Amino acid sequence: MPFIDVKASCEITRDQEERIKAGLGQAIALIPGKAESHLMLRLTDRCRMWYAGEQDGPIVMTSVAILGETDQASFQQFGAAAVSLLQQELAAKHVYLKLHQTSDWAF
Repeated sequence: MPFIDVKASCEITRDQEERIKAGLGQAIALIPGKAESHLMLRLTDRCRMWYAGEQDGPIVMTSVAILGETDQASFQQFGAAAVSLLQQELAAKHVYLKLHQTSDWAF
């Protein structure tokens, strides 16, 4: 089960939420063995965020947790798609994405 946690300094409208959900659902499939059918997603908007001492944004920080490991090329494809989606949908000036890979997951 992948988990994608998106924190944004701007508002995320309902329409943006739907497009981000769909886009990230498609993007996660770029990682072998991952699919939207098992994706958990959290979108948090209006976060107080600073980058380089400024609130020049929108600013988006995304954490992705996956069970198992993936190769660098697949993660790069996913990361490029996810960052591009968030830049486009939220007009974000700063978008960062961090991957957490683990074999320790209880459910």
